[in-house]
Amino acid sequence: MSELHIDQLLARLAEARAANRIAESTEQNVRRWLTEPAFAEYRTTVAEHIEQSKFRELDDAFWTVLPFGTGGRRGKMYSIGTNVMNDRTVGESAQGLGEYLRQHYGPNVPLSCVIAFDTRNNSERFARLSASVLAANGVKVFIFDLPRSTPQLSFAVRQLRASAGIVISASHNPPSDNGFKCSWATGGQVLPPHDAGIIRCVEVVREVRSMPFGDGILRGQIVRLGPDDDAAYIAAVVRQSLSRERSLKIVYTPLHGVGMTCVARVLQQAGFTDLHVVASQATPDGNFTNVAHQAPNPENAAVLREAIELARNVGADLVLASDPDADRIAAAVPGPRPGDWTPLGGNQTAGLLAHFIIAKRQAAGVARSAMASLPAGGRPFVVKTLVTTEFITRIADAHGVMTVGDLPVGFKWIGEAVDQHGPENFLFGAEESLGYLAGDYARDKDAAVAALLFSELAAECKSAGQGVLEHLDELYRRYGFYIERAVSKSRPGREGASEIKKIMEKLRTSPPTKLAGLAVARVSDFATGEMREMPAGRVNGSTTGPRQSQVMLEFDQPGWRLVARPSGTEPKIKFYLFGAVPPERLKATGDLDAAKRDAAATMDKMESELEPVIAAAVA
Repeated sequence: MSELHIDQLLARLAEARAANRIAESTEQNVRRWLTEPAFAEYRTTVAEHIEQSKFRELDDAFWTVLPFGTGGRRGKMYSIGTNVMNDRTVGESAQGLGEYLRQHYGPNVPLSCVIAFDTRNNSERFARLSASVLAANGVKVFIFDLPRSTPQLSFAVRQLRASAGIVISASHNPPSDNGFKCSWATGGQVLPPHDAGIIRCVEVVREVRSMPFGDGILRGQIVRLGPDDDAAYIAAVVRQSLSRERSLKIVYTPLHGVGMTCVARVLQQAGFTDLHVVASQATPDGNFTNVAHQAPNPENAAVLREAIELARNVGADLVLASDPDADRIAAAVPGPRPGDWTPLGGNQTAGLLAHFIIAKRQAAGVARSAMASLPAGGRPFVVKTLVTTEFITRIADAHGVMTVGDLPVGFKWIGEAVDQHGPENFLFGAEESLGYLAGDYARDKDAAVAALLFSELAAECKSAGQGVLEHLDELYRRYGFYIERAVSKSRPGREGASEIKKIMEKLRTSPPTKLAGLAVARVSDFATGEMREMPAGRVNGSTTGPRQSQVMLEFDQPGWRLVARPSGTEPKIKFYLFGAVPPERLKATGDLDAAKRDAAATMDKMESELEPVIAAAVA
């Protein structure tokens, strides 16, 4: 491409900026891709976009640099751009990681990295590319031959004592997306200061060094992982079993992801042989062809439709669904009326699992049986994030178990808490978005262990002649009723990012005084660390933990609050609504159903009254 042609392209780019068709940052980033030698292979594609006036596409792809969120980089795949997943941004990620590892560990320390990938389009390509880059930078790579789960990556990093890990996955995102999720030597997702250190190294990458993947294999710089590594992981998960009850008919779907390699294998190896897999969703498929709306998020009840239909046909007791990288699990159970099936929310499942694990471990400890018991030294603990139900806390309190709560969103913080408070005392970790962990074999959420333990819980309920929903109501009467709701507002692109900032600023500086008749009593701004008493606005405390873009409104009725935060992995803002009815009130009225209806009505009103607050912020 001649210098004259490049000058003409730059002139058209400047015209687009002057007409406000692209951002200033877009112009700067595209200019680099047109003029700097490191991007020479992409110039033709960039030139075609400018010549065809595809400025909207250029703006979306180049307006910023795709950052590390709660677990790494994740975004739309596009052939060019700094704000998307492509060969260049993946290569830069791997190059930056390799350079940071060398800076952190020192020049003479042997470095290694484990790489896994899911069933998404381009996942294997990006994994091999990452391996080729790291190998060329002197990092020994252990890579799975076939798609494997994110928690298995965490286990392998720990098992192989690697310096870091990478999983190529975008979890439950649509088929257009992919991601580069980085783990540290603990097997947990990267934490400060490593996340910031890696991205700083990524941002200054100009040359991406690489070697052919086959050459890396021949030199022993890239090593394939195989059946023995799978067997070690499966055995580690199965060891978390807490019950011998196995009389249960299960329907399971991996939603075209990797779950057949872990969730299905764990259930079968643990003795749950009456397992029925949704055949239409069992095969790996990066387009998620047979999933509702091609959106494989098990939080969405619509994706369970085929599984529930199969469950009705075979007379199943439980439905389970894992997301594409099998680190999250959803459950649906029969009831409340004959023929009905109820998908459980992440908070409900978290409460049920917390009670099951704590009760089984305590009973085993008292009986001194062969089963795992509560740790002998130190105080046993459970871990949850700020936006996860307080139902867990109330259950833990009643059993003398400590709760490490109010953590930022992202399972990496739960993994960190496990190590800080002692893995020998760790019982259970949960986040409301269907992420759970028990055991110290990994530091990331794991659909397989959650599926195993929830199946044991359901089998014990069945053995006792009780439905899971009946058991949940029993726990509500004992510990109080808790209701939660998550509301997401998508705001894609540069304009969307600006709107999200405006909404957060509105809640931070001039929040509503009331929602659903409940007065706002306190506002906690996790970006500044300030807690303000309302309506006076006086600072009366400070938040704990790392600074983050998150605002919490606490109401004058105990247990009722609202948390707002931008997603770290998707272009959206999330609102988490919480309500509670204390057990004393339930005992006084004796009417749990009425308490549920009243709480749901208040939640409905809170959600509806939130809408004009959002609209006013972006008006």
